[in-house]
Amino acid sequence: MAGGRPKKEAAEKYVKQNITMEPEQLKRLMLYCQKEDRSMSWVIRKALEMYLEKVA
Repeated sequence: MAGGRPKKEAAEKYVKQNITMEPEQLKRLMLYCQKEDRSMSWVIRKALEMYLEKVA
């Protein structure tokens, strides 16, 4: 059996979505991701999680 990550159940898999942002937001996001060595998806997921915990 090949190594790697175990497969996720269908309900646990990430869902792709397209989002729209201002060019300056994208620039700031890209700089932050480079500085922190994180993907844009990771940063956006964490930011969304923090936002939803605050407002929902």
